[in-house]
Amino acid sequence: MAKSFTTMAGAALLLACGAASAQLGNGGGTYAGVDKVNLNPPAIVASHLDNAQLVLNADAKLLGAVGMNDAAAQAAAAGTLTADATRAQIEEALKVQSDSGHALEQKLAAKAELNDTAKLAFSSAVGDLARGLTAEAGMARDLAEVRKTLKPGGGAAASAIYLSKALPGSVKDLGETLRAAAAYAKANNIMLPQAATEALNQL
Repeated sequence: MAKSFTTMAGAALLLACGAASAQLGNGGGTYAGVDKVNLNPPAIVASHLDNAQLVLNADAKLLGAVGMNDAAAQAAAAGTLTADATRAQIEEALKVQSDSGHALEQKLAAKAELNDTAKLAFSSAVGDLARGLTAEAGMARDLAEVRKTLKPGGGAAASAIYLSKALPGSVKDLGETLRAAAAYAKANNIMLPQAATEALNQL
């Protein structure tokens, strides 16, 4: 699963960097299920869950690195949703993601001190966060283009419609968290992964 969403994130970055006016996570139907002709709600949900797992695991690592172990455990648990997750479960996971990001931002603003091991974990997690942000941004843009063609229904259809409305705000929050993490990394001599630099340049 990790290989699949890393590939999607890389593809989104290549598309976004291909033109001077590109925006973060430029869409264009590059994500599974986001097809303007043949929409596939289960595939849309599965792709989002892959992205969310990457983001929430990154949140967990970042929170763990700054000593917020309880919040880290909550983020990690929220990132374990399976393909049959309900809309309510997806909504709750997005809330945990948002709360995790805000908690991290507050901790970093308080100038948390990290040892060398924690700095390495922090650096790696910032890269994962950037890749997850890029993937979610691309999905949000694609879903915005096809939102009106999504048909109401239960199960995955309801979740896909919810995601089409919720992802733009989620992506905005992720961008703020990435900015805060990158600023902290730069101020504390922590290596900033290339994926983070590329994502930041497109925010």
